[in-house]
Amino acid sequence: MTKELFIKYLQGSCSEKDFDQLILWIRESSKSDSGKEIAQMVWEEYEPEAGPAQRIKYDHLLDKIHHQINLSQNTTQFTIPKIKDRNRILSIITRAAAILMLPVLSMLVYITISTKGQFSQNTNELVVEAPAGSRMTFELGDGTKVWLNHGSKLKYPYRFDEKSRKVFLTGEAYFSVAHNKKAPFIVETSNLDVKATGTAFNVSAYADDNFVETTLVEGRVVLSDRVSNKDIKALSPNECLRFNCINKDYTLESGKPIKNTSWKDGRLVFRNDSLEVVAKKLARWFNIDVEITNKKVKDFTYTATFTNETLVQILDLMSIPTPVGYKLTEIRKLSDGSFSKQKVLIGLKNN
Repeated sequence: MTKELFIKYLQGSCSEKDFDQLILWIRESSKSDSGKEIAQMVWEEYEPEAGPAQRIKYDHLLDKIHHQINLSQNTTQFTIPKIKDRNRILSIITRAAAILMLPVLSMLVYITISTKGQFSQNTNELVVEAPAGSRMTFELGDGTKVWLNHGSKLKYPYRFDEKSRKVFLTGEAYFSVAHNKKAPFIVETSNLDVKATGTAFNVSAYADDNFVETTLVEGRVVLSDRVSNKDIKALSPNECLRFNCINKDYTLESGKPIKNTSWKDGRLVFRNDSLEVVAKKLARWFNIDVEITNKKVKDFTYTATFTNETLVQILDLMSIPTPVGYKLTEIRKLSDGSFSKQKVLIGLKNN
């Protein structure tokens, strides 16, 4: 594949044959040295020449584009702010499309093309992963619907057996399980297993959290300790159980299904959450690094619902009721040609 073909795709002028060639390249050659070189050339050609002020505007716009893609499940309908320089904004949007479309196309290849052993060493195991900063939804072979949150991964067998339907989750997912009383649906995590026959529930089990959280929306689930294989608790609808992976104990709350499941509908919901909790969710939502520079702000709590706000808009709103200030660092080009994550420093205002 050539750089010109990639650009034709981004401009919407490639033929069906061109598109098939692009898919084949992503599947077989995109990770090679020559593939990386083509991607780098496309990046550099469509990178807008901008100073620090314009680059900050670009970063904010990229946040907006990225978030709109999340909300619309990778559709092409974006809400773009009005900017006078149409040529520059088209260049920026095209560059953003080049970056954001690669994981989308990769997932398209993964879902639609047979790839025995390509994505997993075990040919009987499939792996679906939502790239950092994005969400996805798909359906398993038994009819169970799955929503996968930012940076999450689900492993499952090519074909479920007759006695059980086991999947392994790293990160967060919402399940609407197809009923099958003879074959319970079991979500395995590193510390906790969640068993259901037909129900709707949410499981959060990120590797960098010291807890596993399960929220039941409807039906019934039974939670068990993965190490001891002992049952912990059977949940009723609207109950949320947080299992402490270190102390091996749990807390139980009621009435939190919307807060814990709204992410699948593109909403960030906080209910009296500490700044630390808010910062961690923002980091995953926008694929950024967040550092709290002053311990005094950790005790501030927030109650809010965000739908299509950009990162900067959310940070600005957070600074209104509390003396919290923030600073955005510039994205840096690294020695290997890749780019650093954007970092947000949060502390007290004027500090």
